[in-house]
Amino acid sequence: MSLTNDYFLLYHGITFQKNLEIEEIETKLNDDTFTIFALIISANRKNYEKFINLTSFKTLCQQLNIKTPSNANEFYHIQENVIELILSNRTKSNLEILSQSFEYLRNENIIDNDSYTKLNSLFDHKELESLKDDESAGLSKIDDDFKTSFKDLKHNIENILVELKAEITNHEVLSELNSVNEYINNQKFSIGITGVMNAGKSTMLNALMGKEILGSAVVPETANLTIVKHNTTDNAKVYYWNTKEWEKIEESAKSLESMKDFVLETNKVFGENLKNYIRPTSRFDEVDINDLSSYTSAEHSGKKCNLVKYVELGSNLKFLSDGIEIVDTPGLDDPVIQREEITKEYISKCDMMIHLMNVSQSATLKDVEFIIDAVLYQNISKLLVVITRADTVSKKNLEEVIEYTKSSIQKQLKAQNKDSQLDHILKTIKFIPISGRMALLHRTGREKEALEAGFTLEDTGILEIENYLMESLFGTNSQKGDLVIQSAKTQLNRLIEKQIVFNNYELTLLNKSKDELKQELNEFNRKKDSNKRILFSMSEDINYYKNDAKSYIDSLETFLQSELMELQNVIKQRVVNDTRYSLEKTKRKPENARVKVIVETAIKDGIIDVIRDYRYKFIKKSQTIGEQCEQKYHDLGFAIGHKNDNFDARGFFQDDFKSGFLTSNNEIMISQIINAVNGAKEGKLNELDRNIEEIVKAQFKGIEEDIKIKAKKVSSLLIENFFDTLNAPLRGFEQRLKNEEESLQNRIATFEENDKNKAELSINLHKNIKKLENIMLNIKGLH
Repeated sequence: MSLTNDYFLLYHGITFQKNLEIEEIETKLNDDTFTIFALIISANRKNYEKFINLTSFKTLCQQLNIKTPSNANEFYHIQENVIELILSNRTKSNLEILSQSFEYLRNENIIDNDSYTKLNSLFDHKELESLKDDESAGLSKIDDDFKTSFKDLKHNIENILVELKAEITNHEVLSELNSVNEYINNQKFSIGITGVMNAGKSTMLNALMGKEILGSAVVPETANLTIVKHNTTDNAKVYYWNTKEWEKIEESAKSLESMKDFVLETNKVFGENLKNYIRPTSRFDEVDINDLSSYTSAEHSGKKCNLVKYVELGSNLKFLSDGIEIVDTPGLDDPVIQREEITKEYISKCDMMIHLMNVSQSATLKDVEFIIDAVLYQNISKLLVVITRADTVSKKNLEEVIEYTKSSIQKQLKAQNKDSQLDHILKTIKFIPISGRMALLHRTGREKEALEAGFTLEDTGILEIENYLMESLFGTNSQKGDLVIQSAKTQLNRLIEKQIVFNNYELTLLNKSKDELKQELNEFNRKKDSNKRILFSMSEDINYYKNDAKSYIDSLETFLQSELMELQNVIKQRVVNDTRYSLEKTKRKPENARVKVIVETAIKDGIIDVIRDYRYKFIKKSQTIGEQCEQKYHDLGFAIGHKNDNFDARGFFQDDFKSGFLTSNNEIMISQIINAVNGAKEGKLNELDRNIEEIVKAQFKGIEEDIKIKAKKVSSLLIENFFDTLNAPLRGFEQRLKNEEESLQNRIATFEENDKNKAELSINLHKNIKKLENIMLNIKGLH
């Protein structure tokens, strides 16, 4: 806030709006001029008429080469000009003349003690110089082109929160400040770990965490997805498949031999006891962490691992203490395809992915397919590929493995007609070799053994991985960290502005007489019914638009169904056309691998296109609703500008609908289509057409249901959040009315008590505003 605004708010109890063109003050600045300035700015809204009618005052105006004001508005504009001149000539001697003049005016009873105190506070030499320093410091903070890490910024915001709690007086704002504190301290950063069986995932994770919490010591040959979280005590929970999920597993067994063996083995081991574990709602058991292997080991005779969907581990490890969660997935070559679906579900929510490849069997087809799938279809923006068992080969061989991986990715992309994406994928990937076993020895008190083998901790590669993870999650380029900080800054600025509005209103009230306060309360009560009608009308409109949005989401389900049906036809047509072409040109059926690529890419690209179209329709409708609500606000007198981001649906939904829709496993469909193609004959392609149509239709039921459920869930959640934002000005208006009424009533009830020291109260409020504004400047400087 400028000195002009400060002056009018503190001294007059009004907000100044410049609406006249008053001639500039053209005079030689000297001691006499500043004495005149002191007289002009000492006049207030209650006594200015005494000034403008004095012959001496008219003479003073002539000395300044300005027209004598005829009303309060003109007088305010002259005062505004005077303040700007004082501000641009704020030397110590000039300000001392002002101070001496204020003292003279008080001694001559031209101004009272309260006015003298306020003016001295506003035009104090130290205050104005500190204002100058704050402005330059603030500008340098904002102009400096540097970034701070997420951890440092989080620490800065926590300090700002402490500072704000000492300055905030409004209970509602204090409550919301606590919410910001909870928000910034409850953020989770998820790291997904993938790889084929025996890629060395558990060994590397144990080395990262500095304790053998996974792997041979606790969970030998883990067959389940494991989520590791921070907890003050070590604990473990196992979650079992529910009835619907188990039925899907049994259905898969009818088409896939590996699944058939899995189901037969499970039924043989558990028999009738199976229903005690597989229930309509997933059952979970809390188990002793030392007994976890009996639930998760594929080698355990009890075979409970067959029933376990995923495991949650809690551990009080330093590595996890910053809100890090690790999602350790089963191997990509896991025969139970439902585990792959769960893995993809969790991967789509991870902030960072680490894919491990054994140096002796790196860049398998599964590895390459996963890397392409993660970057192109799962929206993974950073993928760390860790080459394990680096201690078993030379540096030259390691480089060859990395180059071979890159060429394998290019080859697979070419098969999918996506060569143009190679540069994008390679830019997204970081390769780091590691000797997990040597790193684990260093981290678990057995460094002597590692050193004897010729490996220092730096040589193992674990420190490079840690540095990469810390920089990606908490460093200056942390994408999630940036979103969290920006959101916290926005919330803090909004709350500070709310407190400043509250303080400004308190200042205006302190400048009013008791009769003026009573008159304002009467006026407030007179407008109460009108305000209630405005609130009710706007609330009704927003509820109407919200119901309209919900109905539109229901109609989008029909759109999804139609588009997915069309996608089924596209898949069928691509396979039949390729088979026809192959039979006509080579007299052979297409290879199984080619059929698989055709089906997989058609499904993935097709679903992405469908969701993109769904998203476009959803956002277009939301944008229209936002604009309609904004217009309604304008019609009812709310000052909301068109540049207000709250009502920009395109910005609001920028990062949604991007992941989580490609989690279905298509192995059964691919297997059945390959069998149909292998049985096709050149003269009977119509029969192949019908067979594939039936296969795709049957297998698409699960995909269609999954996408519909997810799309509706995402849309419904976004609509709730969007309408919370649309409702915010209404809630703010309602709360402001409540605060103003309470302030008015309180000011009248305590008028006599406050009247004795209202200058002190006003100055304290003003200082509080200045502190809050400085805090906002500090927040703005956080990058």
